[in-house]
Amino acid sequence: MGHDSSYKRLFSHVEVVESCVSGFLPRWLVKELDFSTLQALPTVHVDHRHRERRNDLLWRIEWKDGGVCYVVLMFEFQSTVDQRMVVRLWNYVGCVWEEVLKNEKGLEKASLPTVVPIVIYNGLHPWNAAQDIEDYLRSRPRGIQRINGHFRYFVLDVRRLPGRKLEKDPGLSSWIFRLERTSSSQELVRLLRVLERSLRSERYSQLRCDFVQWIVSILLPQRGYEEIADCKILEEVDDMSQVVDYIENWRARDKAEWLAEGEAKGRVEGEISLLKRLLGGGLSIDSIAQALGISVVEVRRLAAGNNNAELGIRNA
Repeated sequence: MGHDSSYKRLFSHVEVVESCVSGFLPRWLVKELDFSTLQALPTVHVDHRHRERRNDLLWRIEWKDGGVCYVVLMFEFQSTVDQRMVVRLWNYVGCVWEEVLKNEKGLEKASLPTVVPIVIYNGLHPWNAAQDIEDYLRSRPRGIQRINGHFRYFVLDVRRLPGRKLEKDPGLSSWIFRLERTSSSQELVRLLRVLERSLRSERYSQLRCDFVQWIVSILLPQRGYEEIADCKILEEVDDMSQVVDYIENWRARDKAEWLAEGEAKGRVEGEISLLKRLLGGGLSIDSIAQALGISVVEVRRLAAGNNNAELGIRNA
């Protein structure tokens, strides 16, 4: 499952989209929207040349004082910023309006719906593409904006959202962004345990499943938990507590391996230190092997790993 498609599954839930729009768009816009009317729409549109255009997600919501607003969610997880995004979105919004004109006969002046485009971006580099169509145009006479008008989209640059805002925001979209930004396995486990408690209600059953699939197939492999992405293990995972157990077991195994490596390293260093002292006393390899209870070959191996000349090793 690709990054874009797994995100789309999470943002196909009304609770996630509502938290995203209400939590990250300007307050002057949010307070005018009636979130009880929020609903998903098909994302395939065909323009007047019969060319199919696809976008990520399209939602419909009504204004509190009447009228319709459309919310476009565009997911961008590329290594480079798409400098043409404003043109892509402008074309797509045109397709939305064409659909409205086709389906609503006798449309009156000034009755086209508002379309709010949102780009959710998770790239390593800050988003620096033009957000207003006017900024994308070449030099022109003053006042030309009256011809082209203004078209602008919002950007949620996940890696650069204020950490305090995410921590204070209880919305589900904030949980997605916090998990995306977490590098510590200990913090990841803590967040997953809290999220698990928040989604225990039966009405979140499908959302829990989509969260688990996203975590297992995308989030954990990005952090080095390759085994969890194995298809057989993936088929077994259907609960977030299982994901937490996998992470905890992985951490325990890593810690055990780290301790074992440290113990082995300490043992070798101790043997080399003793070997130096014995050689300093003028003992031969045979005598040292007998004193340490190891073979002559092992004595030579330890000496070879720590510079024979430095140890002053001799055969007899």
